[in-house]
Amino acid sequence: MTESARAGGGAPQAPAVSFRPYAPGDIPACARLARDAWPAGPSIASKELELAGMEGYMQYSLDSSNWSEVACTDEGMVGFLFGRIDGLPAGPPPERGLLGELPSLLSSILDHDRREPRMLGFLWSLAMTEFKVRVNTPESDAAVEMFIVDAAWRGRGVGTTLLDRFLKDARDAGARRVTVYTDELMSNWRFYEGRGFTRVATFHDNITSHYSGSPARGIIFTMDLKPSEV
Repeated sequence: MTESARAGGGAPQAPAVSFRPYAPGDIPACARLARDAWPAGPSIASKELELAGMEGYMQYSLDSSNWSEVACTDEGMVGFLFGRIDGLPAGPPPERGLLGELPSLLSSILDHDRREPRMLGFLWSLAMTEFKVRVNTPESDAAVEMFIVDAAWRGRGVGTTLLDRFLKDARDAGARRVTVYTDELMSNWRFYEGRGFTRVATFHDNITSHYSGSPARGIIFTMDLKPSEV
């Protein structure tokens, strides 16, 4: 997927984007993309702690997924999508624990030998949002768990290609409905509406509000999938 040089201008081509399965060791690059996409507000004490929390968040999302692909150029990762598809031959991902993301985040933070009191509010907000997401998300056999594209690469088809690849595999596996949780403040929720997703729930998003320092609403989207044509 390479953008052509402008006709007659002699400009160099944009870097080619390739898509591959997630590989062990990709978590730090995923966390950096997430940190850049979702800049922290004053509740996060340091950039080091912010990155540690993001690594835990990415690992949790990966552990909840059985479909994972990344988009790369020669310069590095420019996007990724982690998702759940119940009918994949590899089998379903592990069930989420009752505490949701908290064990992964706590482990990541403690690995950095930090004891930051303000993180207690962060973790409480995360637990509240996890509960609301579970209550408001309808039953589905596929879900987008984590989906980020580098800001410099948005509008170039990277996100569309990642989502299309995920949806194709979901249809091929017999999935009938896909869900996604996002928010109105720090995520490009209009992307999902433009792709045919329907908003089914909206609620106060504790974690995004706490993390960003501004009030935010969470959104649950769904899409009913048609079977793949043979």
